[in-house]
Order: sequence, then C-alpha cells, then structure tokens
Amino acid sequence: MKTSSLHEQTSLSTRLLKTLCSDSSLQSLVAIGYELLQNPFSIMDLRANVLAITGESPVEDDPVWNETVHTEGNSLQTFSYYVDNKLIEKIAESDYPFFWSDAYSKYPRIIGKIMIDGKHIAHIIICAHQRDFKEGDLDVASLLCQAVSIELQKNKYVIYSRELSHEAFLYDLLEGTPKNLKHMDEQLKQLSSTLKGILCVITIDISNWDRTTSTLPYLKDELELHLSQAKGVIHNRKIVLIASFENAKHFFATELEGLRQFILAYNLEAGISRPFYNLKELRYFYLESIEALKIGKLIHTDRSIFQYEDYVIFHLIINFTRDNEDLYSLYKLIHPGIIKLLDYDKQNKSEYAYSLYTYIFNFKNTTSSAASLNIHRNSFFNRMEKIEKLTNMDLNHSDTLHYLYFSFKILELLNISMPRI
Repeated sequence: MKTSSLHEQTSLSTRLLKTLCSDSSLQSLVAIGYELLQNPFSIMDLRANVLAITGESPVEDDPVWNETVHTEGNSLQTFSYYVDNKLIEKIAESDYPFFWSDAYSKYPRIIGKIMIDGKHIAHIIICAHQRDFKEGDLDVASLLCQAVSIELQKNKYVIYSRELSHEAFLYDLLEGTPKNLKHMDEQLKQLSSTLKGILCVITIDISNWDRTTSTLPYLKDELELHLSQAKGVIHNRKIVLIASFENAKHFFATELEGLRQFILAYNLEAGISRPFYNLKELRYFYLESIEALKIGKLIHTDRSIFQYEDYVIFHLIINFTRDNEDLYSLYKLIHPGIIKLLDYDKQNKSEYAYSLYTYIFNFKNTTSSAASLNIHRNSFFNRMEKIEKLTNMDLNHSDTLHYLYFSFKILELLNISMPRI
C-alpha cells in the first residue's frame, strides 16, 4: 500500500473514531464519507428503506438513484430486478465492498454490507456520479461500513441491534432451547412489551414461492407489514410470525384477510395456531401451526391458510396411527351404521350417508338440513326415519352423535366421498 494511501486511511480512521466517540449521528458519518469519496451514497436496510443519504449531489439522470431519493427506498420492482441479476446474492456472499454496474443504473456503484453481531442488517451504496472510482475507495467504503455498524448500535439506532436480539431469542424459543436461562424472563418481558395481549403463531411455508421475486428476509419483512403488530423470524426454511392483537374476532376477520391476499399472490401457504397468552409457550403453539400446515395441505388442497382449530380432531385421529400408511386402518373405527349407509347408497343411488352428515353438522336442525339438501322438511323426516331403520341407530343419544361426528371426520381425512344424487 502506498504511503499516501496509508496516511489517508489512518486519517479517516481517526476522524471516524472521534465522531463515534462524540455525540455523533449517522448523518455525521455520511458527511465525512461524502467529503472523502466525493460521490453521493446512501445507507439502506434490508427492507430497502433509506437510513441516511448524502444530499449535496443531486443525481437527476440515474433512475435508481432518483427512486431512492424521492421514495426513501426501492420499489418491489427494483428490488426484484436486483434479485434477478444476483446482486442481493453477491452482497450476501461478499465480506468486503465491491464494484457493481448494471443496465438499470447509469453510474457504477460500490456496495458494502453492514454487519451487527455477525448478521447483515444494511448496506452502503456509493454512486460514481461526480468522479470515477479509485481502488482506494473500496477501503474507505469498508471503514465506513464498520463505523456505521457501531453507530447503528448507539442511541436511537439501538432498535436495529435490539430487533436482531429479539429475532435470535424468538429462534431459541421456537427451538425450545433458550441459551441464557438467567436472562430469559427479562428478554420475555422486553419482547412482550412490544406485542399486544393475545398471541398466535403463523408459520409460512415457502416451498412454492418464486425466489426470483425477492429475498427471504425481504419477504419476511413484507409479511410483517401486513399485520399491525407482529414479529417474524426465519426458522427451518419457513417464515414464522408471532402475531398479536387485542380482539381475536377482528384479527381473524380483518387483518388475516389482508395477509391471505398477500399469501395467495406469492404462492405461499400458512398454518395458524390457536390464540395463546404467554410467550413461554411459543414452541407448543408453533408446533400447532406446523400441524395445521401438514394436515390442511393433506385434506384441503384448495386452501392456502389453515387454522389449527379446524384440524384438532384430525390431529387426534392421526396421532392414533403409526405413520401415513397406517391411516387406512382408521376405516375400521368408522361407525358401522355409516359403513352400511355408504354401501346402501352405492347400490341404490341414494344419499342417505350425506343426509346424515348434513343433519349432524347442522346440529340436528331439520329445517337447515332440509334447506341444505334442497328438499322439503317432510321428505327429510322420511329420510331420517329410513336411516334409523337401516342402521338401528338412536340419533337422540349424545354418545352416538359424537361417534358419528368423529366417523365423518375420518371419512374427510381419508378423502372418502359420500354419494350425492
């Protein structure tokens, strides 16, 4: 390294150190960087939001820079372009700043990533607008990345490192192995203070997601934004959201609908646990969301969101079996009266089994059942009398009704359809 270059870098290091030791700000570091680089640059987080930007040099003829300045971030279209062109991948793989050019931007860039506790949380993007780059600019960019990392952990920017800490803690809770039991209650208290009273786990399956549209961290952040109060973490090649709310009815009717549209648009699938109140129980309800995904995709292939409450009985039934191959042994548990009705319907082209199913799932309401079957109430009464004679079942006995309900759930799980006229 040349003596002059070494002197410049030493001088820069000294100035950055003095700035960081004083009552500094991120913008103070930007001012020093701009003076030394003589080119504009921005600092952006993984959500493609601008944390700081130089304002001295307007870049009016570069579309990407204009978008960054005017919107304080990048659109999903721009972000997707750079995913397609492997820039996001290159940033993730590069430990040192690098030169970059593309057809979308008029001027070359230097890009360097900013790390906190070994995690990539932001990056510097320098635009060669006022002068061409020099090799030494990479060294300046590297020092700036380190300085920004320190600054982001101070003062009002401590939220970034705190978010990373929360994410790591959530990951440990999902694994069921918090690393620091001594501070577990304190961490739970801090995290709980950022959430509302009622919680649920939403696990997003990304198996069918088109990875050319964005990165996984960006997708996680986008999912978080569709809920008013949620924390997300990437776990076992899935995105796990801890959603929180005050009113369960409003959440499932309103907020979840917005999330549903996003999930459909990106070809995702989601399993949702039952509501709970204590973050210490996170792993238990996370496993519920996993079961909802697994069972829901098995039974309801036309859906994209699966709530565990809809699959509790199926979960109990599946736990009776040893493996998927053993599922069909469940057929033997079905009430004999239903088996008899299925055989009778097949031979006589009737729909007695489905009529009984309708009656059970309409809580024995004859008017609603007749309307569902599109027949007169008297016809329905006649049909129920015939069913009781064929099966010798007492439909006024509560245990019989529970057994029939359970049997119909087995049929649904086994994807056995009932004949319809």
